[in-house]
Amino acid sequence: MAIDDMLAELKDLARVVDDATKKIGDLKKPVKESSESIPLAQDGISDIIKETEKAANNIMNLLDDINENSGVIDKSLCNLIDLNPIKKIKESLINLKELNKKNIDKILDVLALLSFQDLTGQKLYKIQNTLNETKIKLLKVLVDSEVEAKELTIERKQEIYGKLNDLVLDNQKMAQNDVNSILSELGF
Repeated sequence: MAIDDMLAELKDLARVVDDATKKIGDLKKPVKESSESIPLAQDGISDIIKETEKAANNIMNLLDDINENSGVIDKSLCNLIDLNPIKKIKESLINLKELNKKNIDKILDVLALLSFQDLTGQKLYKIQNTLNETKIKLLKVLVDSEVEAKELTIERKQEIYGKLNDLVLDNQKMAQNDVNSILSELGF
């Protein structure tokens, strides 16, 4: 009876392995699609980072120019006030000087608020890195499942894994052409 029990267990185990293999096969298409869509997301994030940085720099440069102009206006107003003009003109000059100072203060506040761009860029870089790590993991799963499913020589397996390791070695953004090259070697 023990042999019959072992055979039954082996049959059950074979069914489990067969089911798992089918499930892995079912995952190949979504994994491949994900590995193709991640670079699009990464490129989109890169574009957002570049554009927000560019816009923030342009705004900061414009605000610097306005701040410099306000400094010149402030000096001119001080010089005019020092000339001790008639009371009404002096009051208008003093009011203009106060408004100019408020504008300078607001410019400094805006510059401080723009510092958010750096923090936003850092968060987007983290998201981009997470996407890249996910892409690497998906690619490894896809390559592992295909290499194991195909009857490849040990040398061919080593060659494919060598290319994969070279591709993901520095964990930087992988070129999609390189990813496509490995996938095409596996029949995708």
